[in-house]
Amino acid sequence: MSVAFQRLRVYVRAILIICVVVVVGLVLFKNRNHEVSFWFLWLTDDTRKINVIWLMLCTAAGTLLLRWALSRARGLWRELREVKRLTTLEKVTAGLDKRAVELNERERRIDEQLRSAIADDEQTDD
Repeated sequence: MSVAFQRLRVYVRAILIICVVVVVGLVLFKNRNHEVSFWFLWLTDDTRKINVIWLMLCTAAGTLLLRWALSRARGLWRELREVKRLTTLEKVTAGLDKRAVELNERERRIDEQLRSAIADDEQTDD
């Protein structure tokens, strides 16, 4: 990536951030004298008016908190799926290990039977 392109990208991002800050500032400035009454889950008194700026700030804080909580819940969901996958994998591995032990035991018994058959055959040949 060339330096000129990177510089342009940085300036465009800076201009966008400045525009967002200006828009938010204008919205807050234009609504500084407005009041509203609202109801929120029996936590507020709808007969009492509150400044709109406080309402917007509380809404923004609630939105950020909800986004954080949802990201944590999504991470927990991924961890739960991973634990379930690992548990299933452990069960399958345990089953395969048990099967391998059984097959080794069978192979040992078959080898012993072959050795004893060969030994019996050699004794009958003598």
